[in-house]
Amino acid sequence: MDKYLTIIGGGFASWVVASVFANKGYFINIFEGKDKSFGSQQISPNGWFALSKLINSKLIQSHFEAFHNIHFKKLNSKQNVEFLSQYNLINKASNFGSIERKSIINIFKNQTLKNKSVKVYNSQIKHIISDNENKQIIDNDGRVFEAKYIIGADGINGVTRKFVVGSNNNINSKKIFRAISFENNPYQLTKRILQVLFHDKGYFVIYPTKINKKKATNYIFVPINNNYGPPTINNKTVNYLIPNDLDWITTFSSYNNGEKTSIYKNGVFLFGDAAFTIPPHLAQAGNQILEDAAFIRNSLTENNDFKEIINSFIKNRYLKKNIIANKSSMIGKIFSSQKLFGSLRNLGIKSNNLELFDHVLNPIWTNENHE
Repeated sequence: MDKYLTIIGGGFASWVVASVFANKGYFINIFEGKDKSFGSQQISPNGWFALSKLINSKLIQSHFEAFHNIHFKKLNSKQNVEFLSQYNLINKASNFGSIERKSIINIFKNQTLKNKSVKVYNSQIKHIISDNENKQIIDNDGRVFEAKYIIGADGINGVTRKFVVGSNNNINSKKIFRAISFENNPYQLTKRILQVLFHDKGYFVIYPTKINKKKATNYIFVPINNNYGPPTINNKTVNYLIPNDLDWITTFSSYNNGEKTSIYKNGVFLFGDAAFTIPPHLAQAGNQILEDAAFIRNSLTENNDFKEIINSFIKNRYLKKNIIANKSSMIGKIFSSQKLFGSLRNLGIKSNNLELFDHVLNPIWTNENHE
């Protein structure tokens, strides 16, 4: 049985899937390139359940910052905060919170590298040359490597997606602004709370986390379109929660405009964002990667044939992820609504009419059976 595998990419997705195959005795070459991880990853109940199947949950407890409530607020025309409603997580879900991306990557990386059959290259793959069964890959130093089976976890613009799909014309990009504060006031104001704050230029998502083992507050601003950036807040009271000296970093979230594409070609299997882009509004991109890895882990216990594992994955996981992507797009449209629709959204939330939120979240948060 052929148990040699090449993984291209060095981020969250690559080290999660690498840990699964390394645990099953695969010989793996990982081409790590440059990791650009920043800030924290929300872990929802379904993600936590999958995570607990992949690693010892005790390893992540000290890095985990729990959420007990989701607060919905509005920043009005006078830049005062108006409280709309809250979504109680204690009675609806357990283990919802945040983990620093670098911390969780390091945990999976350390677990993977316990297997001496894993070799890491710090270079980036630039080309894939294929004659069907066998492939040659060329890195940015001009070195040539042989590879039969490849997992592409190098993102939406990586060389593996270009090899499998051929074009990214069906992918759109949306600006997402991210920042971190180590000040005490924001952390205390948002402790155990995930806050969604609506603004006429977009919406903020603010929640507590730990960065480098220090208490911190994670900020995300999702503009209504790519022409807007994070607004300046000229209210001293609101500035306790959203300081004006935040160092915002511009990132891009990619999403599919509806056209379905292949995720496997000639021994190259796409994983993570390279395979399936999920809009950010339900924070499911990372959680679905964990579920994907848990699914593969279960398949490996039943059958170690790589092609059969991939066929099973495509058959059983693709549809659910497409449903989640559509739900995430719907939530994004609701959260970004302005004028009349924005007012109707706020009235619905203020009247505690959160049944829609229940309808969207409950099927996603339901634990998959990856035993």
